[in-house]
Amino acid sequence: MIERRRQIQILLQLAGDVLATSAAVLLAYWLRFEVPLFPVTKGTPPLEMYLRLIPVTVIMWPTVFYFQGLYQLRRLRSRFDELLRVVLAILLATILLTAFLTFYRPADFTYSRLYLPVFAAVDVALVAFTRWLISAVLRRIRRSGGNLQTVLVVGAGELGKRLVESLRAHREYGFTVVGFLDDDPGKQQREIHGIPVLGSSQDLEAVIARHHIDQVMIALPMSAHHRIVPLI
Repeated sequence: MIERRRQIQILLQLAGDVLATSAAVLLAYWLRFEVPLFPVTKGTPPLEMYLRLIPVTVIMWPTVFYFQGLYQLRRLRSRFDELLRVVLAILLATILLTAFLTFYRPADFTYSRLYLPVFAAVDVALVAFTRWLISAVLRRIRRSGGNLQTVLVVGAGELGKRLVESLRAHREYGFTVVGFLDDDPGKQQREIHGIPVLGSSQDLEAVIARHHIDQVMIALPMSAHHRIVPLI
């Protein structure tokens, strides 16, 4: 189930990136040649020549985005981190597109040099907006109780309690805590913050299978570092 949800989200992002970049090709043409922001000294070129860039970007952009980690879903990734990755990916893809156009030159036609930086700037804005819109819709769905991932917290001490409080305060992350694991016998078979302690760390694999856990979060103090490696 979690893998299918991840695939759907990746496809949504991929479709959004492709549509945004295709729209950027058209919008950049309009800004460069139709809006009097920049002087057009050699006449307005045919739109058809710039439409030929769309198939190239449909292949090149997702490839660069993939290697920049933009299709590795992380619910806790900050917006700034994603925006920075988008900017870097589009700059790299635009450089590759420029190199491609250096070798691919249609007869009696040269692409505008000013067009490419305009296209890159427009593309950053459209891709960032599209990704923000998709994330906003998903956050709304999660707040309503949909598209949730089940979480098992190892450690029912202060760290575990704070982790649960944080996840409850940020429902847009889409996590629901199913239970704790703790090696303290005094905490087992009890509820902490309304969440049951389902056993000890030795029961990890059995609890994951029994409760269909999507994510395990370890909330143990540094003094318990000798227990963390076996858990991982």
